[in-house]
Amino acid sequence: MEQSAPAIEEIKQLKSRYFHGIDEKDWKLLRGTLADDAVLDFSGEVELHVGHHGVEIAEDPADWVIVGGDAGTEKISAIVGAIVSVHQGHDPQITLTATDEASGLWSMYDCLDYGDEVFHGYGYYEETYRRDDGRWLIAKLKLTRLRTEWRRP
Repeated sequence: MEQSAPAIEEIKQLKSRYFHGIDEKDWKLLRGTLADDAVLDFSGEVELHVGHHGVEIAEDPADWVIVGGDAGTEKISAIVGAIVSVHQGHDPQITLTATDEASGLWSMYDCLDYGDEVFHGYGYYEETYRRDDGRWLIAKLKLTRLRTEWRRP
C-alpha cells in the first residue's frame, strides 16, 4: 500500500488529541478519538499498581480490556480523572494497510502523579486505526510497558 502523507499526519494528530484529552481531562475530546467499537487493552497495567496508591490486590486483567468508545472513555476517566497525568508519544511508525485502515506503533512515556507517589512508565502503544466518515479513529489499542518506576515526591 502506498503511503499517504496527509493520512499519516491525520493519524498523528489523532494520537495527539487522545493524549491531550486524557491529560486535560477533556472526556469529550478523548471520546472523539475512539471508534464506537474500539478495543482498548490495558491488561498489563493490573499488577503494576498493587502496593501503590491504595491498591492492595490485582484485579482480573480481563477487566482491563475494554470494548467500546464510551466504555473506554469511562474507564480512562475513572483511572486518571482525579490525578495529574502527562502522556507523551514518540517515534510513530504508521503504515497504511488499506485505503481506510492503518496500523501504528508509538514509543511512549507517561507520568501519573497520585500526590504521595509518582508513577513513571515507559513502553509502547500498538494500535490500529480506521477512517469512518472521513475521520481517522483508534479502532484498537494495546499498551505494553517496558519499564516502570514509582517515586516519592
